[in-house]
Amino acid sequence: MGAVLSAAALVQAQTTNVVTNGSFESGITGWTFAKDALSPAGTCGFNVTTAPGTETTTSTLTPFAATDGVNFALGGATETAFGDFSCTLYQDVAIPANAATASLIFDAGELLVGGKSNSQAALFYGLYPTANVPGYGSARTKLFGPSGIYEPVISDTTLQHFTFSPVNVANVAGQTLRLAFILGTDSTTGSVVGGLDNVQLLVTLAAAPPPPPSVPTLSVWGMFGLGGLLLLCGGWLLRRRKGVSAVA
Repeated sequence: MGAVLSAAALVQAQTTNVVTNGSFESGITGWTFAKDALSPAGTCGFNVTTAPGTETTTSTLTPFAATDGVNFALGGATETAFGDFSCTLYQDVAIPANAATASLIFDAGELLVGGKSNSQAALFYGLYPTANVPGYGSARTKLFGPSGIYEPVISDTTLQHFTFSPVNVANVAGQTLRLAFILGTDSTTGSVVGGLDNVQLLVTLAAAPPPPPSVPTLSVWGMFGLGGLLLLCGGWLLRRRKGVSAVA
């Protein structure tokens, strides 16, 4: 019965979270932030805090609270020259070689500061190539993700929960991709502040094939017993032959 249960466990698909420190309980460890190379002049930063929490680059006190543990991340983006400005928080994640599907989960919120309108700022997210820092201009060329953009009408008061249906990632299995959250703005009016917590990229692995049926093998004592039985049978046959010869 135990062998049958073990075999059944082997063929079941397994799911693993490939994100490191997605709840920011270890500070910013595992994450990097930067503006992309095409962004105009401006300020960009991410810090980890507890509630209520201040975003340090804009000195904005936020209403957010952590949704997983006690820490959460805050980012701020302010452009000082016209163009598409991005402040990106990212982590490179390894997609397992036998990956089948993946689902992105996170909690995020956005504040519009200093007269910034919702049409001038957004949070983009997705999986991207690792060659460059993903930015506002490249946010729509992601490798994975649903709509990939969050643009609230008014500032959030709490971190909103996002969870998406699994998508097929077999075509990028075995690769390292860049999971990125991009604060984007296209106006020098005000700033955009984003909150982030509980980031997970849940990868479901392809089910393993069932193991081949096991072939019974004899133990050492079993071999001894079999050898003894063969000797007895051989002795019996020899005695039988001698008896037959004597009669003849």
